[in-house]
Amino acid sequence: LFGKPFDGGKRTMDHGNQQQQQPQTQFMAGPFQAYMGPQGPFPGPHPTLLRLDELQREAMPLGQQVWSFSGLQSDREYKRLERELTRLQLEVDQVDTEGRMELQQARKRAAGEMEGLLRYLEGNATHPSRVAIEELSQEAQRLLLAGVVAPFRQGQAQDAAENGEDLVEAVQDVAMRLAQIKTGGSVPLRKARYRALTRVCAVQDVLEGRVRTHTLALPLSEETHEAVQRINHVMVQVSGARCQLVALLMGLSGRDSCAHLARVLTELLVELDALDVSSNSAVRNYRKQVVEEINGLLKHLDLEGEGDDTH
Repeated sequence: LFGKPFDGGKRTMDHGNQQQQQPQTQFMAGPFQAYMGPQGPFPGPHPTLLRLDELQREAMPLGQQVWSFSGLQSDREYKRLERELTRLQLEVDQVDTEGRMELQQARKRAAGEMEGLLRYLEGNATHPSRVAIEELSQEAQRLLLAGVVAPFRQGQAQDAAENGEDLVEAVQDVAMRLAQIKTGGSVPLRKARYRALTRVCAVQDVLEGRVRTHTLALPLSEETHEAVQRINHVMVQVSGARCQLVALLMGLSGRDSCAHLARVLTELLVELDALDVSSNSAVRNYRKQVVEEINGLLKHLDLEGEGDDTH
């Protein structure tokens, strides 16, 4: 009567044979779906899945830090990451699965992610290439401690400057060997090699500048101009700042910071700029050379970021 074929009354008579509609599981956003238990679906994710999801979300920012970490096992940051990941791993292991296969599999996946982060962290920190990078960095530290930092602290910087060319060649050899270390495409290893290489090359440039300055006919006689005495005094401070910069770049300074040294050098530039040397070209050139020397040191201070020391 309504456009449908007659079915003999089955639609109204076979009440006992009607198939029940299967309930549709609602899927939740996130790593885990709603749990279908033997008694029907929960109204949302199972409490076990909620807890696992919470732990995984807590591990996400740690994972980003692990991927970018390029240090060693002895570093404070390594120990912090290892401690936090181990804590999360233990909390995952303690989540109750009620003996259900689906929940056990979810817990196993979460535990596997924590274990993978720990392995990645340890693998990069102990990789042979990372060890080689650290050994060459320490070799450069020893060279510079003996050739620059220690003589400066003992008031023998002038004697050390006379052997500057040999030291430059030794540092250059370290830089060449650093550049030849293979990283296998690993981002943390490339980052560690780049950081070590840029510092060693910066120190090499500073040392070459010291050798050039040592060969110049400087300082000028104070009788040349009344400003020469002040420029000579600044030149002495620049020489000391050069040694401090080497110590900072190579992690040999326990108290100074790049921010402090930058402030000192900037104040020296202001002091030089205030001098009136317009009447004497030789003094103007002398001041110009000292200004260029200071700007070169400030350029290398930028390697350390905004005020960060090497520790």
